[in-house]
Amino acid sequence: MKAIRIVLLVALSLGGGWMAMANAAWWWSSDESVTGELQELSWDDLIPADFQQPENPFNTMTQEAIDKLLDGSDESNAELTRLQEAFDYAPTVEALDGKRVRLAAYVTPLDFDEQMQLKEFLLVPYMGACIHTPPPPANQIVYAMSPTLVELKSPYEPVWAVGVLHVDTTNSELAEAGYRLEVEAVLPYSE
Repeated sequence: MKAIRIVLLVALSLGGGWMAMANAAWWWSSDESVTGELQELSWDDLIPADFQQPENPFNTMTQEAIDKLLDGSDESNAELTRLQEAFDYAPTVEALDGKRVRLAAYVTPLDFDEQMQLKEFLLVPYMGACIHTPPPPANQIVYAMSPTLVELKSPYEPVWAVGVLHVDTTNSELAEAGYRLEVEAVLPYSE
């Protein structure tokens, strides 16, 4: 309660009024919300322990086999579709559904203004994912939605995202996410 009074007094004394309090409130609530039942996840935790990514068939194919696969015939198109589906398969961990978690991630904005304020974004394991490179598998992308605006200080710095995780496929213009996070807080990353 003391933290609430301090935030309110500082915001009001700086002349910002209620708007300053609202902007400051997400930082205050972020600090408070990381206490309690909270499971810290790594990106590996989002992949089932027994899952083995299929081997890239192009690594063992001859040039002749590759040319036949890419010849545009119905047979080659069907095989390409089958291969793409195998590569796209990214199972999730059902046991994480409904857990309150903390995940270190980079933010890829979906909807933001010039001041880098956003409510919807993707959480990804490395900087530039989905923008400068092909997207990671769906089980390595988390669609995040915040009920309030989150101000991103820098798109190049990692953050801690805190909230309730759901196993839920969400498609965006950038990528398919295998998880969805109800954001409670976005904090600067620190080890």
